[in-house]
Amino acid sequence: METTYYGLTIPQIIAITVGLIVIITIYVVIKDKINRKKAMSGGDRETVWNILQRAVPNVDQYTRAYGCWEWTTYQGKKSTTSYWFYGLAFNKERLYVVPLSCEGGDISYSNAFCIEKKDVAIVNSKKGTAWVELYDMHQKELLSVSVLPENLNDDKFHPVNIIQSDEARAFEAWKDAWMDEINTANNVEVTGKMKKPVKVQKI
Repeated sequence: METTYYGLTIPQIIAITVGLIVIITIYVVIKDKINRKKAMSGGDRETVWNILQRAVPNVDQYTRAYGCWEWTTYQGKKSTTSYWFYGLAFNKERLYVVPLSCEGGDISYSNAFCIEKKDVAIVNSKKGTAWVELYDMHQKELLSVSVLPENLNDDKFHPVNIIQSDEARAFEAWKDAWMDEINTANNVEVTGKMKKPVKVQKI
């Protein structure tokens, strides 16, 4: 007599498990294709770009991009992950930041704020990466953000379909330029580790 679990034999359990894996895989592949198609259509990208058009003065003088950030904090065994979404407009001298809210499929925004290069004392990042942390001279965080070439609506915590390869490359070059100029001017050696900006010295 075959051993059964909850009335099912081992071969039946294996068959059901394999079937579920196949179904989940097909679902993931189909969803990915749908999200990529939506991203290529540019609907979410156009929405963010239009928000920046309304929120940023003389926006044509800036490169536009979609930015995001997520950070996990731990308290004992409990962890909490927070998510932020931004419209960004940047040039050599300043960065405009427009906080975004993505609820129920709609993208809304709140008041933009501007970070001037002259007010940034520490640029923490690594060359060739998509993320950056900006701090003032007191090591107060001004902004943490990533600009990724590909953003797909995988779940409610990743709510947009935006492909922005050119913008991501432009942001990386902008970030690296600020990192070289600002950190050199302030004699700062950054760690390249998130939330731990400088190695020893304070400015």
